Amino acid sequence: MNVFGFKIGGAVVAAIAVAALVFGAALLVYLGISKVEGMLVAVAQQVREERDAHWQLEIQKANTKVAQAEAAQSRAVIDIQADATDRVSAALQQYEEVRKRNAQLPPGTGVGLDAARSRILPK
Repeated sequence: MNVFGFKIGGAVVAAIAVAALVFGAALLVYLGISKVEGMLVAVAQQVREERDAHWQLEIQKANTKVAQAEAAQSRAVIDIQADATDRVSAALQQYEEVRKRNAQLPPGTGVGLDAARSRILPK
C-alpha cells in the first residue's frame, strides 16, 4: 500500500490502526474521568453547603437559648431588686414608727432600758 508516496506494509497499517484505537480509548477514558471529577466536585460543594447550613442553624438555636437565658436572668434580677426595695422600705417604715413611739415616751431615768421602751422594740 502507498501512503503519501511511501510504501507501507500491512503490519504498519495495523499498528497505526491499533495506535489510533488506543488513542481514542484513552481520550474517551480521559473525558469520562473529567466528567466524573466534575460531578464529584459538584457533590462535594453541595455537601459543604448542607453542612454549613446545618451548623448555622445549630449556632442560631444556641444563640436563641443564650438570649432566652439572659432575658430570664434579667427578669430575676428585676424581681430580686423589687423585693429588696420593698424590704428596705418596710424596714425604714418600721424604724420610723419605733423612732416616733420612742420620742413620745417620757425621758428615762438614765439607767438602762426601762419597760416602756423595751415594748416598742421589734419582736
